[in-house]
Amino acid sequence: MSISSSLYAGISGLSTMGESMGVLGDNVANVNTVAFKSSRSTFQDILSQSVSTASGGAQVGRGVTLSTISSLFAQGSFESSSSPTDMAIGGQGFFMLRAPDNAAADMYTRAGEFGFDQNGNLINPAGYYTQGWTIDSATGERQGTIGDINIGKNTPPVTTTKVDVIVNLDSRKLNEVNEDRLFNSWNATNLAAANPTDPIDSNKYDYTTAVKIYDAKGASHDLSVYYDRTTVDNQWEFLVTCDPTEDLRVLNTTEQAIYNPDTRYNYLNHKGAGALMYGTIQFDTSGNISQIDGYKVPPDGKVDPSLAENRLYLEAGTSYFQMPANFTGDTRTNDLISINFGSRYESVVTPIHQVLVSDNGARVNGAGGDLSGYITSATKWADVADASGKLLANGDTFTYSGYQNTSVPIGPITYTIDTTKDVQDFLTQIGLDFKCTATIDSQGRLRLSDNTIGDSSMFVTQFSHTTASGADPFGSQVNITTSKKMVVSTGRAVSAAGTTTPITAATLLSSVYAVGNATPLATGDQIDFTYGASSTPYSYTVPNTGATPPPTVQDMLNDIEANMKCSASIDAAGRLVLTDWVADTVATPSTLAATITSYNGGPNIFGAAAAFDAIPADVNTEDGSQQGDVVTTSQAPEALATTQYANSSTTIFQDQDGFASGFLQSVSTDVDGVITGHYSNGQVLKKAQVALASFSNLGGLRKEGGNIFKETTDSGAPVTGTPGTNGLGSIAPNALEQSNVDLGTEFVKLITVQRGFQANSKIITTVDDMLNELINIKR
Repeated sequence: MSISSSLYAGISGLSTMGESMGVLGDNVANVNTVAFKSSRSTFQDILSQSVSTASGGAQVGRGVTLSTISSLFAQGSFESSSSPTDMAIGGQGFFMLRAPDNAAADMYTRAGEFGFDQNGNLINPAGYYTQGWTIDSATGERQGTIGDINIGKNTPPVTTTKVDVIVNLDSRKLNEVNEDRLFNSWNATNLAAANPTDPIDSNKYDYTTAVKIYDAKGASHDLSVYYDRTTVDNQWEFLVTCDPTEDLRVLNTTEQAIYNPDTRYNYLNHKGAGALMYGTIQFDTSGNISQIDGYKVPPDGKVDPSLAENRLYLEAGTSYFQMPANFTGDTRTNDLISINFGSRYESVVTPIHQVLVSDNGARVNGAGGDLSGYITSATKWADVADASGKLLANGDTFTYSGYQNTSVPIGPITYTIDTTKDVQDFLTQIGLDFKCTATIDSQGRLRLSDNTIGDSSMFVTQFSHTTASGADPFGSQVNITTSKKMVVSTGRAVSAAGTTTPITAATLLSSVYAVGNATPLATGDQIDFTYGASSTPYSYTVPNTGATPPPTVQDMLNDIEANMKCSASIDAAGRLVLTDWVADTVATPSTLAATITSYNGGPNIFGAAAAFDAIPADVNTEDGSQQGDVVTTSQAPEALATTQYANSSTTIFQDQDGFASGFLQSVSTDVDGVITGHYSNGQVLKKAQVALASFSNLGGLRKEGGNIFKETTDSGAPVTGTPGTNGLGSIAPNALEQSNVDLGTEFVKLITVQRGFQANSKIITTVDDMLNELINIKR
């Protein structure tokens, strides 16, 4: 009968309302659970039973059943937290977790209540490892794939690779009268004296500043920069130094041969120990940087600014000069530290003129024999004297020879003095002969400036005088100044028969010709030399020119250097230039000498057998000469730059990128989920970034308890990414997501479920009464 079926319908209502009450109870119980997602129960009717009625067939329902219990993933409110590792997700997504005994990160949660364990792993309260990416602290880029987040309790030391030193140099400082270079004033061996003194005297510079840098072991070192005014308008020189006793720079192969047995800078023996870089800063008339020249300081402390030997060059894309440093004793290599004065190289090369200057300056024979004044181009020859007061006279001569820029030889040419003419007459002639601009500088010296910029073959091989009085106004040398004696072959080699194109170090030996000779060098040809004060013999034999790879001029230069113990090079004219390895001093002048004694079987590529021309070392003064070259010195000031204003010299800003080792003091998190560590050494480093995951069907996730969800076939595979990308939410740091349970809504549902349960109970009691009446019919 339908009465009994009504009983079962009521029972289904009681059961279903009971289940619904369980859902409501769970929601209310978790009203304060972090990131809890409330559930919702829905009902459906049970398949109806067909019955007959007067009007035909009809259906009677058989009760109710539970349709679904689904999670509601609405956003919960945020609760502020004092913990920097607490995170809440604003929007879609779940944090990813891995159980310690599980290889896969297969758990997901919205509860961002995280902290660090004793090993530095980011975990949740259950000990599950939070997942994310490690960040390269140097580049800020993510590394590898998603894994456990561990930022470490300490950070290793960071070697200094860049130093910023921004100063103002007082433009009111007067130019020096006589150039006294900082590298000449620096002497590291002062520290090794019986009574040690500073490497540089305080009256040798105008201003100094210091910055602390760090080596690979985290030890700190003081880097000092000295500044001094030069004789050139708006120009300052600088010297970057460290404590000479801490300077452990490794010497290169050539330097080790020169300074044997030392293999690294040694303040006991080397003046240049501790001097990391020398240079000059040229300012424009507005006080802004226009040019910076940088030079390496060799162990002997002698820098030749006029030559390319020690000059530092910048590659395209490199903004700042780099200097070598070694404080740890690494025997393999030196570190490189960039130094920034507030300007950057913009990959624009600058060709410069070759400038040759005489040794001596001519004086004006003034009233009463006064020789305090220097000549000018307008001075009459009758008034020209040397430093000892000897006058030139009619008929005295200057004889000179050499090479023009294009390697065309000139001379010997003789100029005869006419005392009725002025010095400009001579300047005009020698300028035409060498295709240069000849002038007299402020100290009465003859100055020849090549009319063509860049690498130059202009060279004076001879400058002599014949005077009745023995006057020597300009000296016997008109050339580039060097602190190391040089000897130059009398002839030059060309790279093809019948041409004037000089050889270079890269020229194949099979393509080396003597000027005017159609026969190149060949296998077995020999050049016989003598060298040094004792005229030691040495022979170079041309190796097999058909070898693979074929030998070049550089191979010959390497052999000469190894045997004759000096630097060997080819100049712009194609001549062989030998340079003493050691700078001269007044006490120890160079004994470098070389002679080609014979050629056996080959062309006279470096001129007839003869002694090399000598360019003596200048040990006292700098004459303002320079080698023609293409340099990388043009600079563009940055927003914060070194200046030359009419204010006291002062340090405006300094910084460096090295650090000692440090310990983690605190962390912070940003909206992108990037965890940053704050360390005791002052470093603030991005260490990791949390990963988020999302699913196509959130309702398909299975609750595992402990605020954990797991994927199922219904949910689909997770889509992972960084916060704020690919539809994923952003991170709210120092916050936790609250439960999304709405108590008002839950209590309303509680009332309706309660009433439903009561109504179904009433159905059952009523059906019971009806059955009792049915049983009582037979009474």
